[in-house]
Amino acid sequence: MAGRPREQFAAGKAFKPNPGRVPFEGSKRSLTGKGQSTITGRGPVELGMSDFGLQCIGYILGGGFPTNSVYLLIGEPGTFYATFAQQALYNACKQKTKVVYYTSESSSEDILQDMNTFKWDVGDAMDDGSWVFTRVLPPQLKTVANNTPEDPREQRIDLPPNSLHALRDDFIERLNEGRWSALSLSYLMKSYPEDEVTDLIMYWVSAAHNLGGVHFILLPKGIHEETRVNYIKSLVDGVLSFKFAQGFEQAEGEIDIEKLRRVIPKVKTIRHAVQDNGLAIETTARVG
Repeated sequence: MAGRPREQFAAGKAFKPNPGRVPFEGSKRSLTGKGQSTITGRGPVELGMSDFGLQCIGYILGGGFPTNSVYLLIGEPGTFYATFAQQALYNACKQKTKVVYYTSESSSEDILQDMNTFKWDVGDAMDDGSWVFTRVLPPQLKTVANNTPEDPREQRIDLPPNSLHALRDDFIERLNEGRWSALSLSYLMKSYPEDEVTDLIMYWVSAAHNLGGVHFILLPKGIHEETRVNYIKSLVDGVLSFKFAQGFEQAEGEIDIEKLRRVIPKVKTIRHAVQDNGLAIETTARVG
């Protein structure tokens, strides 16, 4: 049913990174006897807020999304949950924040093509090292990856069976460089024991609280056991669930805020439209 016109705000116009960010060089990384990274150093950094470069997010949420946090983005294929992370990281990169993007089943070229749909060009940032793609390869993916054309700027982590310690080590190094991150989790959940994946998520959250930044975990909906997904939801700082919505003349969607620690949002659902330059947030509710 028709409603009154809704105001929309597109990407990249009001990025607000953490205003009280503490320098990262004060943190240290140490290793246990098993070679597993542990987090040591100065303790939790000061909490800030960010709108991820999406105008009016700060108003809608009563300040924005907390930094020093890990967010689980979940949705069915085509609901733009990965696009949301890519847009936030792209806007952060434009403001001189470094980025690392961890992927397994998809190559960096696949992700770059998706980003180019919205004219998000990170080529220069890849050249100077500000944006790093890291391919995380369990043993069963190595043959496929070796037969795929490789971008020389793409880095790789060859994982052994039954252990994600190498990924943890790399993550700590990247956080000490002041990077925000994204991690595609689905293939790792299919390839590694439940306890190993759970430990990785707990480690990710602890590192974010101590070393700062914003970190996205990407997970398609309906593929993994609900109990496993719910446990991951209980560990992270925020859960954003993406779904389709009926639009008038363009692709639209909704983001349900299932969980958001350290802030009380004014709304629980954010409506967006998909435009040429990314997701545009709507600020006027439908009527009718």
